[in-house]
Amino acid sequence: MRRGELIAGRYELLERLGRGGMGEVWAARDRTLRRDVALKLLDLGGLGHPELPQWFEREAVAAAQINHPNVVGLYDRGVHEDVLFLVMEKVAGTTLSAHIRAESPMLLARALEIADGICTALVAAHRARVIHYDIKPQNVMITEDRQVKVFDFGIAGFIQTTFSVAHSSQLTPAGTPEYGAPEQFLTERGDERSDLYALGGVLFALLTRQAPFTGPNGFAVMRRKLDEEAPRLDSLRPGLPPEVTGLVAELLQRDPDRRPQSAQLVLERLRQLQAALVPVNDGTSEARTTEEQQPPTRLLDGIEQPPGPTDPFTELSPQSWDNSSTDETPFTEGALLPQRFTNDFGIDFARAAGGARPYDLAASSYDMVAELAARGCTQVMAGVYLEQPGPHATPENPVVVSVQVFPFPDAAAAKGMFNYLWGNEATWSQTFWLPQAGGGVGPCPGGDEWHQGFRYQYNNVFHRYLIAALSTRTDHTTDGTIEPWLAAAATRAVTSSGPQNYRGS
Repeated sequence: MRRGELIAGRYELLERLGRGGMGEVWAARDRTLRRDVALKLLDLGGLGHPELPQWFEREAVAAAQINHPNVVGLYDRGVHEDVLFLVMEKVAGTTLSAHIRAESPMLLARALEIADGICTALVAAHRARVIHYDIKPQNVMITEDRQVKVFDFGIAGFIQTTFSVAHSSQLTPAGTPEYGAPEQFLTERGDERSDLYALGGVLFALLTRQAPFTGPNGFAVMRRKLDEEAPRLDSLRPGLPPEVTGLVAELLQRDPDRRPQSAQLVLERLRQLQAALVPVNDGTSEARTTEEQQPPTRLLDGIEQPPGPTDPFTELSPQSWDNSSTDETPFTEGALLPQRFTNDFGIDFARAAGGARPYDLAASSYDMVAELAARGCTQVMAGVYLEQPGPHATPENPVVVSVQVFPFPDAAAAKGMFNYLWGNEATWSQTFWLPQAGGGVGPCPGGDEWHQGFRYQYNNVFHRYLIAALSTRTDHTTDGTIEPWLAAAATRAVTSSGPQNYRGS
């Protein structure tokens, strides 16, 4: 297929969005109704798998049964020169897998919100007598206004076979090994509870950045699922409420009879968990069910200081991003960089140095410097934080966190730069800052050991500010098992910096 080609005399292909096992997906224009759509195409001439036409037919029939805001809508289907096509709602957003990479470790409140949206879609699907059978982060979109959209019913089954398509038993067991339920890879294929198992796997990944089961290949993962119990969520992310870890453990039971028996029951439990979260002063909910007392922080000069704010995360809503007149934060080190913060593992970090620097020192690639300039960023507030001694710290090889706060003229420019970093995977081009001998911060002088060491990055947008953090350990280790510790440090550094850190009079 080529750009500009007309499908069925009506749908003009504009841009190919991706390729996959079911063919190609294109952004297109419906010339008749004058609206943008997404086209899923399957070229029968170039594919020899005999079941693909059946899967494609099933996707159309299954998706047509569901009309819900959390499910991508189906508009039309047909055949064009030996090419089967589906015409679907075009969703402006990004896949959930991209959010997992960008927001890791994700805040509990956000993870529960996304799981709620997926589960709501499953409730609607199951009421329509449709099973998805392939719930996974790649099949979930997050729109620009944070709405969850589930798509790809290509291997959906029917609880009541009332359609003139192949029965589930006629198709090869299918699904994604990392998220599919164990029974999907056996002869019985499963039922609605198989979707709930996959939902548990997705919630596990939202909170830990990995699927419950991994392996060198799909067969190894399937074998593990059939032979082993799923790992406990709190073994990878301690400190979560026991009600959350308990729900995930139930969803990931090997025996379907031991899982929750309906999506509606799971949805009710998810909403109870969300209602239990503690509200913060901007109207959002903080991912916390108990009050935590932060210990005093030992600063670099050895002087004990009282702890900082117990809740530094006060992310502004998308609506408030657009109101630049509400931002009165001065561009100073004290206003944008916290003096200290404590991460989710109870480890204290103190600011060793900070200060404003020219924007062109904030990136080690010409492309990123050009993008900053094009969006109106002229300077950056940089800070360096060092892990402090404590019962859970590693004083011989402390974690160091480099933070950059980029100011933009408005929220749209900041969000545009965030999308650039995210979509182009350019975050590794950010500068790593270090304390200078005479005070302040300076770019890392480089060297292979810094570039080869294991690092973790986290970016987020607060109002008209893009905040980025890179974390590593001072011994430049290449051991990836330290990722949860680096992730906790970088994430808390970002959520403690920027305008939400400013307490004006």
